[in-house]
Amino acid sequence: MQYIKNRWILDDKIEKREYQEKIAESASKANTLCVLPTALGKTIISLLVVTKVLDKDMNKRILFLAPTRPLVDQHKNTYEKFLKLGLNLVPITGKIKPEERKKLYRTADIIFSTPQCIKNDLKNNFFNFTDFSLLIVDEVQHCIGNYAYTFVAKKFIEQSNKLILGLTASPGARYSKINQIKKNLFIKNVEIRDEKDEDVKEFVEPINLKWIEINLPEDFEIVRKKLFDFREEKIKKLISWGVIYSPNITKTQIIELQSKLSRTGKSGFTFAALSMLAEILKIDYAIELLETQTTESLNEYIDKIFEHGKSKKTKADTRLANDEIFKEIYVMINKLGVHPKLFALENTVKDELKNQDTRVIIFAQFRSTVKSIKDMLEKIPNCKPVVLVGQSGKDGLKQSKQIELISMYDAGFYNTLITTSIGEEGIHLGSATTAIFYEPIPSEIRSVQRRGRVGREQPGRIFILMTKKTRDEAYYWSAFHKEKKMKNILYRMKDQMDLKGFEG
Repeated sequence: MQYIKNRWILDDKIEKREYQEKIAESASKANTLCVLPTALGKTIISLLVVTKVLDKDMNKRILFLAPTRPLVDQHKNTYEKFLKLGLNLVPITGKIKPEERKKLYRTADIIFSTPQCIKNDLKNNFFNFTDFSLLIVDEVQHCIGNYAYTFVAKKFIEQSNKLILGLTASPGARYSKINQIKKNLFIKNVEIRDEKDEDVKEFVEPINLKWIEINLPEDFEIVRKKLFDFREEKIKKLISWGVIYSPNITKTQIIELQSKLSRTGKSGFTFAALSMLAEILKIDYAIELLETQTTESLNEYIDKIFEHGKSKKTKADTRLANDEIFKEIYVMINKLGVHPKLFALENTVKDELKNQDTRVIIFAQFRSTVKSIKDMLEKIPNCKPVVLVGQSGKDGLKQSKQIELISMYDAGFYNTLITTSIGEEGIHLGSATTAIFYEPIPSEIRSVQRRGRVGREQPGRIFILMTKKTRDEAYYWSAFHKEKKMKNILYRMKDQMDLKGFEG
């Protein structure tokens, strides 16, 4: 095996890979968006770009941004692992006192931070970018709208006009969004590699993906039909009122219609229509929980509707709670048994943990589902589960606790990590061998990120639990086609850049 050799990187530490060197060379010459599947070394490419920038001017400073503190710590640890002594690598967080942060900005060679912290410190004039040579932005799919990345990148160009490198596994499937990211980061150059590209094939660990198809039991199907019929009656009323003209209306269309009606004025008719639309959204959500989650999640949600209805918190909740058909559905829901997905999950985890070296990561959309999964897994003798969730809510975890749990999972204290979307984005879980999606998700970005948690350092397995003839199937194929579209857009952008370079 050949290793990278230069004056900044420790000898025999980073494997020499041609695609990484080519991308780094390109990214050292122009602002670049680098799109690579997880585990193909986006952080290593950033490190190679850093060495090239330092070769040109070692007195200038570098800023590495990531959206969360666990990711910030992860990137700093990676740099410490590979860089020779002599460079001062400094994490900046809002927990450090302002006066101390001002000192750190002056003495750091490479700063690692979240964009919000940097945005605040720029506004407070704690530092500026005049003596910076490189801005690295991780998970650039966030660089839209008012997200802090946009502000920081604009200031960076205004004050230093130096190099920007953006990193992601999946920027999104819409041309307009990718173009917006490029614009906000002043990107000139696009570099993309896929698992099938000739120069990366040999470095991709094989992933075995399997669907586990699940049938809804008869009593679930009866409740499901009852909810659909109930929803249809609401839709018919809106059509008769002239609010909508087709029974086929999506969640997005309902939300857009609510926004439009809210701007038309406060008449009794408008309030009635808005309330009816809100009811339909709540019924839709109940159907989603019934089809894809757990009976506990569904019960918890319906209980809240009745609680809010009792206190007349919203008109929609009050109307639903007083509706005789909805009361009947509520009684039926309370009689439902365990959702069949939980049994399928239990059997899958048991099979996987027969190998003592297995490390499982389970993704679920909702915290209530995560709790049900943990309760079930704790009954499996050799399963040691732990929950990783975000900071918000009464059961939220502080970022320091998140970092601790991830380290303990990687060290083997736990062999099964159950997580929500917080576990999808960028976190390195090198020991994970098996990923289980409790449900498919329609987002191509999140789908790519979930898959990227396994197969980093060894072959991996992915299981997707899919309730047949429900939105699970629709969501899976939606993400599949969006990802395909995303790659086509990015390769066309790359080809256009290559052609421009050739013409130049």
